[in-house]
Amino acid sequence: MDSSSSQQACKVLVVEDDRPTRMLLERIIHSRGHEVVGCESAELALERLEREDFPLITLDIQLPGMSGLELCRKLRSQSQGAYVYILVGTGNSRPEDLREILDAGADDYIGKPYNPGLLDVRLTVAEAAVKEIARRKQLEDQLKFLAQHDPLTRLSNRSQLDPALSLAVERAKGGEPGAVLYLDLDNFKIINDTLGHDAGDKLLLQVAHVLKNLTRRSDVLVRFGGDEFVLILPACEMPKACEIAESIVDRVEEIVYTSGDRSFRVGASVGVAVIDGLLASPEVMANADAACYAAKARGRNRVEVHRPETNEISQLIADTDWSSRIKTAMRDGSLQLWFQPVYSVSGKRILFHEVLLRYVDSRREEPVNPAVFLSAVRRSGQTTKLDRFVITKAFEALATTPGLSVSINISGSLFGDETYCEFVESMLANSGISPDRVLFEITENELIPNLQHASGAITRLQKLGCQFGLDDFGSGFSSLTYLKTLPIDFMKIDGAFVRDLPRQPFNQAVLRALQIIAKNLDIDTVAEFVETAEEMELLRSIGISCAQGHFIGRPRWKPYQEDELFQEEPGI
Repeated sequence: MDSSSSQQACKVLVVEDDRPTRMLLERIIHSRGHEVVGCESAELALERLEREDFPLITLDIQLPGMSGLELCRKLRSQSQGAYVYILVGTGNSRPEDLREILDAGADDYIGKPYNPGLLDVRLTVAEAAVKEIARRKQLEDQLKFLAQHDPLTRLSNRSQLDPALSLAVERAKGGEPGAVLYLDLDNFKIINDTLGHDAGDKLLLQVAHVLKNLTRRSDVLVRFGGDEFVLILPACEMPKACEIAESIVDRVEEIVYTSGDRSFRVGASVGVAVIDGLLASPEVMANADAACYAAKARGRNRVEVHRPETNEISQLIADTDWSSRIKTAMRDGSLQLWFQPVYSVSGKRILFHEVLLRYVDSRREEPVNPAVFLSAVRRSGQTTKLDRFVITKAFEALATTPGLSVSINISGSLFGDETYCEFVESMLANSGISPDRVLFEITENELIPNLQHASGAITRLQKLGCQFGLDDFGSGFSSLTYLKTLPIDFMKIDGAFVRDLPRQPFNQAVLRALQIIAKNLDIDTVAEFVETAEEMELLRSIGISCAQGHFIGRPRWKPYQEDELFQEEPGI
């Protein structure tokens, strides 16, 4: 193959101590259109590799100092070693010697002295492999980006919040305090419900742009929820943090969204909490949320700073407050189950509804998402009580709504609580409700820490006649490992792979691959976050079993009838 070949050029490192041989290799490889760098020892090669990457490396097995085999092993032990193709030249032809070369991590070997014809074949194979390695790395990078970023705003998603906040806490322990800003948009729901999701998305993009322009290189900006953002400011004193928060309020207030002859404005309620190294990440977030809540309660479109008497007392007060509110809400009806339909793509009917917990607070425009208060619930020891409340309310809905089937989100506490399954058994026995109307689902983040006991508990529920699913599949990219071992009936594919699907060919490829895997394992697939007819049609062509999202039906306080689907209705 000459330089006119269609083979993509790459950088090649030639490690050979014999100068004539090295020059021969360099000349041949260069003639194939590649950029070539030569080194006469393993040590020099490692120095060069610290400065730049080489997708293809050819090396001699016998080198002065570190041998070619040692170099090969060292390369494979490094983080980039998985993305390098290594071709080893050797004068040995014994099978045991060749096996040792491959065991050291080489992809291929070639006998010395080099035969030009055989070298041409080996390089052709290497070039094809390098191209495939580059394609694989690109896919892995894209998967990683999707797992870590919000598909709309391209900001970091919630998976990046805890690591970034933990680092900021560690810096604070070392004498560099920081701050967290919790931002909740005011009046966003009005625009979203009046003008539709496209308008809401455009507005969110404007807000994200404003926020990015106000952040430093070291800051971490996260889209926390629908209209909520979190900004982590490591090594930032409170006066500066408050200045940034005030700038956010001012800049967001300047945003005007126009549709026809109507103009809309939003505001921002911002809560600020210190990162002083004395509190762990969940407590810092709770403080920032409490401050944002105070900003909402005191008129909106303003900044409130969390000023605890002492951190320990403040956290106790916050937890006690939420604990008391949740207990009251379970009694007075403020804690509600909302319903979102899961639709059979091929059968064109509702299969079941996912039940979603919402706390209705008169001081807020929208019901409170449980992510805001679940940490306090866990710390106060109310998780089991809350789980049983949800199941009880779900069974009440099943009893009063013939034909309804529901999917219940459960926490990891199921796997450590022997009485949980017994509670479900008693609910089924006492209510007379058919078990096939009851489904359970759990997220990967809840499942993995409890994996040891998960399989037994899931199997026990399935023996009752219930179904079990894995939620947010693909969000952490660990779940693929467990599909073969966990006895699940369905998997809900994370919405990051579905949003804007017609314009995301990579996501389409991922969904096709997941559908093939699921079909082979006899697992149903549910695509979350479906928002358009175009996305729905594409999911149908891929073969996805079911769909869920605002296009089909938004979460609301009562289950849907078939003729109520595919209509825009207010919901959270």
